[in-house]
Amino acid sequence: MIFTDRGQVYRLKVHEIPDAAAAGRGKAIVNLVNIPKEEKLAAIVPVREFVEGRYVVLATRKGTIKKTELSKFANIRVGGINAMGVEDDDELIATEITDGKKKIFLATHEGMAICFEESRLRSRGRQAYGQRGIRLKKNDYVISVAAVTDDAEMLSISEHGFGKRTELKEYRVTSQGGTGVINMKTSDRNGLVVAVLPVNDESQVLIITNQGKLIRVDAKGIRVSGRSTQGVKLIDTSDGGLVAAASLIERQVDATNGQEEE
Repeated sequence: MIFTDRGQVYRLKVHEIPDAAAAGRGKAIVNLVNIPKEEKLAAIVPVREFVEGRYVVLATRKGTIKKTELSKFANIRVGGINAMGVEDDDELIATEITDGKKKIFLATHEGMAICFEESRLRSRGRQAYGQRGIRLKKNDYVISVAAVTDDAEMLSISEHGFGKRTELKEYRVTSQGGTGVINMKTSDRNGLVVAVLPVNDESQVLIITNQGKLIRVDAKGIRVSGRSTQGVKLIDTSDGGLVAAASLIERQVDATNGQEEE
């Protein structure tokens, strides 16, 4: 499922995506899916089956959030369908697949975060707009959404390459729509927050800069610390680059021999 900033969703089978080497440039999404030129890629979610009892949680840059049943996306047309109503001055930035029983964690660029029960979100239709997830300060915006369980740790990564792990219990659970709490202390040294990901000791993370530098990090090697800290250096940005994005590497089990693969 490929979501755009305007709240549209498109469908693409994985085998239709061409293989490429790590240093390859890849193929533009617009050459694989019929996305209008005025729309930008916002999120990609892998789905095997559109089963009942699963949900898609969508979050926008300005802190709006919505939950919709996954089964409502079973018949995605070639030209895409509407996944969420998005205001003209806003944009969809992230999506999560959930089971309806998680906690929802929203993090912002200036180091704030809010955590609330997913059950507080009423399931809405595809055409509907969302509800306020977090109240933002002026010029701040949402950069990550995660559906998490109580034993999760949140890995926060800043634009100057710093990162820290913080236990979820450090964040008090509130109603959605509040201002949240400090997630990461930002400064000229570590910069603003780029990504926040749920991790455990088995997790591995890919971090990439705007100059194309890529590093793979074991989450267990990152020190666990409190919310209002700056973290430790994860990737060298002394060349003037800034961290552009970070992503979890999921482990999968090989069905033939039961061995874990990456």
